[in-house]
Amino acid sequence: MGQAFLSGFQKQAGCPGGTRIVVVDPDPGVRTRLETNYGCETVRDIADLPVRSGAPGPSLVFWSVKPTLFPDLAPLLRDLPIAPLGVSVMAGTPLSRLETALPHWRWIRTMSNLALTRGEGMTVLASGSKADSADLSRVSRIFLEMGRVMMLSEADFDVATALAGSGPGLMALVVEAFADAGVRHGLKRENAVFLVAQMLRGTAALILDEGIDPGDLKGRVSSPSGTTIEGICALEKHAVRAAFIDAVALMVARSRALSDNDTKGG
Repeated sequence: MGQAFLSGFQKQAGCPGGTRIVVVDPDPGVRTRLETNYGCETVRDIADLPVRSGAPGPSLVFWSVKPTLFPDLAPLLRDLPIAPLGVSVMAGTPLSRLETALPHWRWIRTMSNLALTRGEGMTVLASGSKADSADLSRVSRIFLEMGRVMMLSEADFDVATALAGSGPGLMALVVEAFADAGVRHGLKRENAVFLVAQMLRGTAALILDEGIDPGDLKGRVSSPSGTTIEGICALEKHAVRAAFIDAVALMVARSRALSDNDTKGG
């Protein structure tokens, strides 16, 4: 995921050509790949960062690490002569913890999904107490290179995580189920998967680009005594709608529990 952010940053329209990008990663293979593909500098650990007293420090720092690593890494940066804009992509790590760990930084918390790697991601942003509108605009432009962006209160992040963060996993299950049905009725699996995936992409385009309400779209496709209404009736009979609602409720609860545990652990 971190490489997707790097790619988006480099494509950002307002990014000066002379911008210096330094990536910290302990894996030598990853460092070599980043240097080759993105032309950025890499270092093994935070102690190797090119930060000197009196020299310009980084203006933007992306935190794309496992949340469990943050408590050990933050103190290494606390005493450095830098006060950048920090952008967290760490799941379950609230702004309060970020600001407590590095109080002289400005913070923006984000939540994205894997579709960032294809330029079709969904990212939500929440601003910390010190970040201003210019900070939020800057980060938004970066993520707009990789999909769509929505500003939300941090209190809504758990719901957004369930819908947009975990949602691709649920939709993959839906595609797989549709494809199984297609195979059952004689289609090759690769053809069935392609048909369903493109159908979902087209449906999303109608809702997002043309602003069609999902209920209205369902009504347009469901002709009297037709095939679509037969399928919808079968899904309603098996309470598929209720199953999705229950699944989201469980994911929201799990996301909140993970955030609570992370906060207590800090």
